[in-house]
Amino acid sequence: MEALGISLSGLIAYAINFVVLVVLLRVLLYKPVKNMLAARQQRIAEGLEAADRASADAEQQRQEFDKELAAARSEAQAEAKRLAEQTEKMRTEALAAAEQEAEQIRSEARQEMERERARLASELQREAAELALEISRKVVGAAVDESAQRRLVDQFVAELDRQPG
Repeated sequence: MEALGISLSGLIAYAINFVVLVVLLRVLLYKPVKNMLAARQQRIAEGLEAADRASADAEQQRQEFDKELAAARSEAQAEAKRLAEQTEKMRTEALAAAEQEAEQIRSEARQEMERERARLASELQREAAELALEISRKVVGAAVDESAQRRLVDQFVAELDRQPG
């Protein structure tokens, strides 16, 4: 081996140097890099876990928002229905009040017509009595006195009142 230029003592020295170098690299470089990679892997795992938690929280908040939105829609629909019912009730009451007022106006108009008819009938009777009195004066002449003529007219008017229609 010496012919090749390799000596046993040099080979042993190279082997010891290699072992020392491997031990030093392992202690000084490999373990810190391994620890650094483990810490980085831990941080990445924690980041993924935090992202999962954030995603779950966002989903939960979305579901709560959807529930609140559904409740608000339901409440708005209930309020709209209540307002529609209230409006319908007010419309019905207004129609009833208008109908009642119209009926009252018709009733007052009927009463006014009855009063006018009664007034006209009374006026007609008075005119008929005056006419009958005038006719009786012309027919009978001055022979019948004023009180007798009045009595005759009153009897005539009473007869007219007793007749139907």
